Amino acid sequence: MSTYEALFEDEDDILGGTPKSKFWDMLITPHEDTAKAILDDIVTNYACMEHIIKQTIGEEEINRHLKNYYIDNKSDIEEIKKSLYMEFVGNIVSKMPQ
Repeated sequence: MSTYEALFEDEDDILGGTPKSKFWDMLITPHEDTAKAILDDIVTNYACMEHIIKQTIGEEEINRHLKNYYIDNKSDIEEIKKSLYMEFVGNIVSKMPQ
């Protein structure tokens, strides 16, 4: 996963909006099949990570553990989210039909 810290110095000016807003703009704009493929990739990655976590801490503990982890690491997680949104936008742009 890449980081894009330099792009977030002024969050409201990045590409005319935030990484999150650009992700949603780019997801809604392209061809429907491209949007479905990107979301399927995201869900697949999420499912893999959830499966790994279940093996480590058990299914019942996942939500509690994730909430506590987010509270303890909120600023780091928010930066990772920004980087992920930018990565997803790049994936959308690279898969858009010409």
